[in-house]
Amino acid sequence: MEKATIYYSDPLFDELLADVPQEIKRHQTLLFGIGYRIDEILKRKGWTQADLAKAMGKKEPEISKWMGGGHNFTINTIAKIEAVLGEEILTIKRYRKPVTGYSRVTERQRRYLSERKEGYSGKGK
Repeated sequence: MEKATIYYSDPLFDELLADVPQEIKRHQTLLFGIGYRIDEILKRKGWTQADLAKAMGKKEPEISKWMGGGHNFTINTIAKIEAVLGEEILTIKRYRKPVTGYSRVTERQRRYLSERKEGYSGKGK
């Protein structure tokens, strides 16, 4: 028989967490997510943080900081890590069809918009 895991929550902590702005929560999620992704790649390759540090010409404590979510990664740093590891850390969503505009504009709408731009009021016709 398996034991059920029980999680306890402190109401004060929950209240304080609710006051944290969404962008700060998202920022922390991304920082930790990048660290987890790097760790996942290292494990798959059989590398240690020391191996990554050596390959990047960095000191191991800096890599450790990255992995712990305490580093604000630049795009340049991520690109260097990806080049050293030979795998993507971040993926940019691409649409299957090119986005050409927000909606299709009919010829009638185009004329209307053009006339409005030129100051045509439409009165007198």
